[in-house]
Formats: sequence, structure tokens, C-alpha cells
Amino acid sequence: MSDKNMQIWALVEKTDTRFTKKAKVNGQDITSLSGTAMVMKATELFGPVGIGWGWKIIEERFDEGHEIYIGEGDKRSCIGREIGHTLKIALWFTQEGQRGEIEQYGCTRYQYKTSYGMTTDGEAPKKSLTDAIKKALSMLGFSADVFLGLFDDETYVEQLKEEQAIEQAVDKDAEILRQKRERLDWLNSAVETMGKAVTAHELKMLNVKYIREATRRNEPTFIARITRAFEERKATIEPGKENAA
Repeated sequence: MSDKNMQIWALVEKTDTRFTKKAKVNGQDITSLSGTAMVMKATELFGPVGIGWGWKIIEERFDEGHEIYIGEGDKRSCIGREIGHTLKIALWFTQEGQRGEIEQYGCTRYQYKTSYGMTTDGEAPKKSLTDAIKKALSMLGFSADVFLGLFDDETYVEQLKEEQAIEQAVDKDAEILRQKRERLDWLNSAVETMGKAVTAHELKMLNVKYIREATRRNEPTFIARITRAFEERKATIEPGKENAA
């Protein structure tokens, strides 16, 4: 695999955390991506929509789903079917004088039953188009970190936020210093709290908590300092004191 093959991917794989949010779809927790933010990123790379990149709708349809019933037993009756909206697009882009094209589908529920009864989503076509564009761009690597599941890792997201805060800051040096101070404040607070532990059990629980957090933050020097604080406080707690507390 050459660097040239991954040229676009490397430029767009990281997602700006400002344009994401947590959502629940079909009972699953997901990271929802802003379609407008992905369009903006594509525009930065390829140029304005319609000039450097764009799409053409090549298929659109409404698909019937399963039947919807109300009532029970002899009173059970069908009131209709769920209907979904499907859109197929051909997304095109230009890169170094070459034209590329990607076909993708977008799907949205159009007519379906809710806890309040039947409903119809009049914006289903727009949502299907956004879905298709996002999926097509993902084939080029846009927001690959989300699609690869990296946003399920809290450590990755926190590190990404810190990197982006520095990148977007007017005074980058000041932001780097602020983040450093924030990390040191956390460490000092952890060490101070452990130093006030009354029982061996409390100390152990604090140690586990802070070691886990330092590991998540990828701070090996913090782990060493917390371990030292644990051993120092452990030596001062009298045997059996936790039983008397």
C-alpha cells in the first residue's frame, strides 16, 4: 500500500468532535455525524459543491415493510405497512485532474408506528440524501475514526479533543500550557485525596480509581506518582485501623 493510495484518507480520517453527538438508534448507542460538517470537510479538500465534487440521484423509491397491527386476538387488525424511503446517488469528485465516482444508498423510515400511533416523516427524502452522501464520503475515509469504532474509546476521544483544541486555539502555546496545568491539577488532587484516606480499604479503592484514570489518559509518569502516594499512605495507616473506623 503506497502513501499515495491513502492520501485522501489521511487528510480526512479524524473527526472534529465539535460536530458529533451521541444518539440511540434501534436500541444501540452510536456517534452521530453532522452531514453539514462532512460536506464542509469535502469542500475544503475538493472545492465547492458542483465544481470540485457533487452527486447525482440515480434512483429513488419507497419500499413497503412489515404490516402494522393494532389490538389483540379477535380484535387484532392491520392498519397498514411501514414504508421506507431509499435513495441511490453517484457521488463524484476530482483529485489531481482525475475524476472519481462512488455509488451509495441512503435509507430513512418514512411511514411507521410510534407509541402515539402512525406517523409520516416528510423530511425522509432529505435525510436519505444526507445519509447517502455521508456513506459515500466514508468510502474515501471521511470520519473513518467513527466508522472504525474509535469513538467508543473514551481515551481516543479525549486525546482528539485536546489535539483539536490546540489546533483551533488563537494562542497555541497558551492552550498547551493550559492543558498541562489541567493534567497536573488532576494529579495533585489525586495525590492529596489519597493522602487523606482513613482506611486501607478506602486507600485501595482510590488507588484503583486513579490508576485506571491515569492509564486512560496515557500518563505513565502519573501512574508512578500515584503508586508512590499509595505506598506512602499505606505505610502510615495503622494495622486494624480500618476495622475500628
